[in-house]
Amino acid sequence: MSQLKATYREIWHIAYPLILGNLVYTLIGICDTAFMGKIPDMHLAQVAQAAIGPSSIFYSVLFMIGFAYTRGTQILIARKMGEGKPREVGEIADNAIAVMLASSLILFILVQVFATHLLHWMMHDEEVVAASETFLRYRIWGIMASFTSCVFISFYSGIGRTRILTASIGLMVVINIILNYLLVYGKLGLPAMGIGGSGLASSIAEWLSVVILVIGVFFRQRRRDFNLFNIRRVDFPLVGSMTKVAVPLVIQSAIANGAWFILFTFIEKMGQDKLAISSILRQLIIFVGVPVWALGSVTNTVVSNLSAQNDLDEIKVAIHRISIISIGLVAAQCLLLAIMPRDILYIFTNSKELIEQSVPILWIVIVALLMMSFTVIFFNGVVSVGETTHEALYIEILAVIVYFGYFYGLFHIEDVKLSWIWTAEWIYWLVMLAGSIFMLKHKKVHLF
Repeated sequence: MSQLKATYREIWHIAYPLILGNLVYTLIGICDTAFMGKIPDMHLAQVAQAAIGPSSIFYSVLFMIGFAYTRGTQILIARKMGEGKPREVGEIADNAIAVMLASSLILFILVQVFATHLLHWMMHDEEVVAASETFLRYRIWGIMASFTSCVFISFYSGIGRTRILTASIGLMVVINIILNYLLVYGKLGLPAMGIGGSGLASSIAEWLSVVILVIGVFFRQRRRDFNLFNIRRVDFPLVGSMTKVAVPLVIQSAIANGAWFILFTFIEKMGQDKLAISSILRQLIIFVGVPVWALGSVTNTVVSNLSAQNDLDEIKVAIHRISIISIGLVAAQCLLLAIMPRDILYIFTNSKELIEQSVPILWIVIVALLMMSFTVIFFNGVVSVGETTHEALYIEILAVIVYFGYFYGLFHIEDVKLSWIWTAEWIYWLVMLAGSIFMLKHKKVHLF
């Protein structure tokens, strides 16, 4: 599958293993939140659930640095496949692994030194801060595994062979669930570690996932066909080219996830219950967004491949087809949320009060999810067309500035409701949509 034609069959062939894999990966965050909500002591459960939101976002900001960098790697790999040069793929992947290992080590050290100070600076509730510190102390041990797995995800996605991702991430979530149960509640003679056990469980599960991804390289002659694991020295000119493509994506991702973190630190000042509700809603967004982000990755692969073939007309068709699939999958999930909201929210908490407070905000989230379903595809089209990714960064900066200004203004309204705060998601996706359509038109891809 060197050169793609963006048929529905090709799109789905690449997409469905990614959707399944990302679904399973997302279950880690959902499991962490759900296990916190089922701690027998209701007060400790609310504190842990409040803390899991900002601390998992903090870790996500770090993870997305690696993931965003390797999206650039995926784009380069897909272009090489589109040019019919599979032997050059391995060199890209090998150098990306070297960069990711070095970067994750630096982040590991920085978190060990500065995370406590940052959490105390950003949040005021001492119980939530202490629980967040405990989670991150164990969770950060998975950062090198996270970054390494990102390279392999970009490799398998870039070459259009994504089935192994399902097996790898499937193992990860099963191990995570088992270890969460054992370490959070102290089963089979193990200590009851609470939120710290959840962080440790996720880190162990990620390392096991990487093992599967590495093993997959040695099947079906992938190591030979793509010239993998032959690095003798770092190719600095190649790393420079990779970084040129990736840095705007890294900055864009850091800004987007950083905005989430800042929003949650503002919500933390509204009380533990509001933070717990927001943590639950965030997990729902991530879960429902699984096919969207997977199809965004498919967009990177397909559009980059077609871009290498200089087929702008087919790029338009591909974006439309991927968007239709994305809207359909999200709409089906949103319908389920609308029909049985309380049953779904009960998965995350036993508190009837939190559930009742969450239901009205859930409708706001549903609208945001529908907007996200096609905006993400358009945005990833911008990322993948042409030789640079700076346009995507400009769109993200504008969207976050408007987003931040909107919710910052709302927080200065006396007795502002949490539901009003969540309408900031509408503003963010509207700006992203407008910016993406404009940039695609600028790149000669006329969607309408």
